[in-house]
Amino acid sequence: MRLGTCFDLVAHRGAMGYAPENTLTAFQKAIDMGATMIELDVHLTRDQEIVVIHDSELVRTTTGHGLVEDMTLAEIQSFDAGIAMGPEFKGETVPTLQQVMELVNHQTALNIEIKAGRTLYPGIVDRILEVISAYRAEKEVVISSFHKEYLREVRQKAEDLEVAVLFDEPSPGIFDEAVREKWQGLHPWYKLIDKKFMDRACRRGLSVRAWTVNRASEMKDLLHWGVKGIITNFPDLLSSVIASFYGEV
Repeated sequence: MRLGTCFDLVAHRGAMGYAPENTLTAFQKAIDMGATMIELDVHLTRDQEIVVIHDSELVRTTTGHGLVEDMTLAEIQSFDAGIAMGPEFKGETVPTLQQVMELVNHQTALNIEIKAGRTLYPGIVDRILEVISAYRAEKEVVISSFHKEYLREVRQKAEDLEVAVLFDEPSPGIFDEAVREKWQGLHPWYKLIDKKFMDRACRRGLSVRAWTVNRASEMKDLLHWGVKGIITNFPDLLSSVIASFYGEV
């Protein structure tokens, strides 16, 4: 799969509307629902393993407590990451990026969002790049982050990877900054997008993927304005909206 060839139906933390976020079950559900890209979040453990979890702390999504960066992979995977959503998900664990790569097996693209702990993680970019290279997934990955330092490091070390900047507030200078930094994508909060926003992005050759969109009416507006992708908790809903939209135009 090569990026840039079609619209990106992006499953937010997997199909998290139906399964525990950032778990292998959620990712498999996203694949089953036709997602062409899966968005996931990564942190670095004390023993330098890349784990797929949104928060820097464990308490919200697992039965554990404490910071990811203070624990080893074995400690983190001893906690349950599924039971909070229902007993049928008992036994889910926080996966590693390698486990996700194994599951996906080139069936979908990945949008890897790099998170931070107390501070930015030294060495996390190198570890991510190692995993991407090991699975020969360079053409199937977008690296995104709110932390521009990570994006600059990725761009310096991996010229061919697609890089996208995340933001949730109006940022008029972001278009020119992205061009200057050679970031190919913009990943804004969807409420920041309108026709004028898309015109400015298109003039600069920037791909726009909107997050996180869970209503059909808003998905349709974004499709009309020409976004490259939509990130959603409900991939099946987006799939039906896309089918309807392209049936009408």
